[in-house]
Amino acid sequence: MAGLWTQNIERDPRYRGAAEVLEAAGYAITIADGLVEIENEESGDRQRFRARKELLAFASAIAAGEQPQPVKRSAPIRNGQGFGGRQPRPEARDSDPPPAEKEPELDLAKLKALCQALVIERDAWKARAQIRETAAAAEPSGSDEKYRALKKFIAREFHPDNVRADGIERLVRTEVFKTIWAHIEEIERAGRS
Repeated sequence: MAGLWTQNIERDPRYRGAAEVLEAAGYAITIADGLVEIENEESGDRQRFRARKELLAFASAIAAGEQPQPVKRSAPIRNGQGFGGRQPRPEARDSDPPPAEKEPELDLAKLKALCQALVIERDAWKARAQIRETAAAAEPSGSDEKYRALKKFIAREFHPDNVRADGIERLVRTEVFKTIWAHIEEIERAGRS
């Protein structure tokens, strides 16, 4: 059977998270060709999963503290004696702790899984922020370019060496340049400190 869903399942991060939750809840996991079987070590309950979706839904219900839904499958055709009969469930043992005692362990497992997911998400956002900061530092911002363009225009139009006028017009342009340039230098000094 090609393309079994259980091949390389240990590499799937969703499976690893589900496995951690199930192991914390007291389940032993067995992977075979085409199915995953879990058994509760305390109660002896067994579940078989023939699809990843079923396994993840079961683990999610355990992590949420809910009663997992039974896996729905079509019943196999039965012939002979015992048609339609069910196996009796094992009796509860006196040594089994009541369900209320299992909840703190389950809550702890849920919190650990949630913390791991949050750490992964935090690291991903941190990496994204660092990439964007690096990209922003490498690119000149639009306001810097506008400032430089305005500074060049003022120098080109009003600098005393570039003025092609005579007499009073030359003196006026020179004085305007000195006044404006003094303010530009103040702005640059304030930006550096």
